Amino acid sequence: MKILNNIHSNHYSDIKDILVGADELKIVSPFLMESFDDFFNQLNETGIKHISLTTTLKDNDADLFKKSNSLHSFCLNCQKNNISNSVYIDNDLHGKIYIALKSGNPLQGIVTSANFTNAGLKTNHEWGILIDDSHQLMQLIKEVQSVERSSLSTSELEEVIKKIDAFSRIYPVQKQPKISLTVNDIFSKKKHAVTSDKRYFIKPVGVSDDPFTENRKLSTGIQELHFSKKRPASVREGDVLICYGVGTTKLLGYFEVIEGPYYLEGTSSRWPWEVKGKNLCPAYSQSWNTFDNTLSNIQESYNSDVPITKNNKGNNLNGLKYGSDKIQLTEEFANHVIGIIEDSI
Repeated sequence: MKILNNIHSNHYSDIKDILVGADELKIVSPFLMESFDDFFNQLNETGIKHISLTTTLKDNDADLFKKSNSLHSFCLNCQKNNISNSVYIDNDLHGKIYIALKSGNPLQGIVTSANFTNAGLKTNHEWGILIDDSHQLMQLIKEVQSVERSSLSTSELEEVIKKIDAFSRIYPVQKQPKISLTVNDIFSKKKHAVTSDKRYFIKPVGVSDDPFTENRKLSTGIQELHFSKKRPASVREGDVLICYGVGTTKLLGYFEVIEGPYYLEGTSSRWPWEVKGKNLCPAYSQSWNTFDNTLSNIQESYNSDVPITKNNKGNNLNGLKYGSDKIQLTEEFANHVIGIIEDSI
């Protein structure tokens, strides 16, 4: 038995690891990622021939709108990759289980708090247990099978998806209203004062001659980020870089510096200094271009009387218009922007 977490690793990698030598995967999760494209791209490196999926389809539940996209993407990717599948429903499901099998015999499994979503597998603080006892895993499979409904046929799945999509066209899902109520400020200042000197910066990606177009994306893992010829002495490991695209001025995501800065010898680039950053919200970076989170919008949504930049106590980001490769933000404004990114998913 081994304890897993999303702190030092992530469940996405752990699930890939248990698939080595397997030909079947059993996914048990009430919530699912809406697009399985990236997951199936990773499966190309494995010998998976069948995937069993157990999830929920609760009547009158807003999750049905997302589940329609999930099931369509899952079935389509199975078909494209010549992987057979079966879909089961358990509307009382709350547990999350992932089991790899070979010729019907379980090899390894994960029992966890993590849903099969991008946030659950990669960024949320989740913990789970890796089990390699085949007997225990087979008992677990039998328990799941005893409470799930029989496998949905292809025609039933198609009918479910069509019915949800038809309803959503007539009655589009309404976003829950956002309220302006904060409580984290009561304890976050004390925490940072005692345990952290983390700094926050906003940083452009791309240049005016080569803007960051809407068909481009930053890495959902480790991203190399560059600075101009003057060493970015104020940026160090542990700091957070909130990135936006030159051209659209839309937010691309936010990253924790894990290496650097160091100089790229022999380069003719105008941006020879580099750091490596860990993406702290991969799900957002995958779909950044679908949100209207521009520099002007994030400033307008903040109290203009409160400084947003650290060094000059300014209340705007005009320095970015004049070629600055970064601007240090106040912690309060940085948390405001990070909240916008997280709430967009």
